[in-house]
Amino acid sequence: MRDAQDEGSAEGKKLYAMLVEPAKKLLPPGSHVIILPSESLYGLNFETLIVPGPQPHFWIEDVTLTTGSSLTMLAGSADRRTPKEKSLFLVGDTKPPNPPFAPLPQSPEEMKQVRKYFLGAQTRVLEGGGATPSAFLKSNPEHFSYLHFVTHGTASRTRPLESAVILSQEGDSYKLYARDIVQHRLNANLVTISACNGAGSRAYSGEGLVGLSWAFLRAGAHNVIGALWEVSDASTPQLMDAFYRELFEGKDTATALREAKLTLLHSADPDSVFKKPFYWAPFQLYAGS
Repeated sequence: MRDAQDEGSAEGKKLYAMLVEPAKKLLPPGSHVIILPSESLYGLNFETLIVPGPQPHFWIEDVTLTTGSSLTMLAGSADRRTPKEKSLFLVGDTKPPNPPFAPLPQSPEEMKQVRKYFLGAQTRVLEGGGATPSAFLKSNPEHFSYLHFVTHGTASRTRPLESAVILSQEGDSYKLYARDIVQHRLNANLVTISACNGAGSRAYSGEGLVGLSWAFLRAGAHNVIGALWEVSDASTPQLMDAFYRELFEGKDTATALREAKLTLLHSADPDSVFKKPFYWAPFQLYAGS
């Protein structure tokens, strides 16, 4: 929740000095950087590291960042053809058990903001009580170039493949597990998990952070946007609106996500809490499949 220039931002400066400063000469402003973190560093968004100087600022203002799971996955993705047609599979406004999963009042608004960028394109929407795990798996998600989930998510550290997207209840089931996702082939340009803990919580050597994002990449998605922590239902529709606008104005996925985050960080409203990293930094781009 801290500002880059707050006196309490010493940790961000120390991490920058340890992790980025040694390679600073190789990373001029404007660079596109792919991070392959080690172990617990997968839980850190490098964009929030603080560049020291007369005007301290977050590293996101200097570079565009993407997180990779492994060099093997990144190399494999270079040889794959991406779908040219723009199509959307949108899932949200679900009816999960409550408690423990409270309703997301802004989910219809986020779905509206996303859908407007796919007017005239093939679109499939699962919402309300019909948005169940079996309905998703039976709806041929492999035929869509963009998948977007607006719902809750869970991450399991002890059993990462038990991580799940929370959908509407169907009998005793309401979870779309990572173990099920990875068994269904995809060819999406992008999967966006606009949910809490979409990235995962446990890293494995050679595989990276294993959870929902990893599962979608392993299933064949070219890029996945997942969250490292709980996301704000209030700010996320605004962020996603800006992201898709930048994306369909011709920006690549990493640049579009960075620009969307900067719209919150550089808000014209001096009192906007959305400038804080808590609101824009949970979402990370994971690449390579």
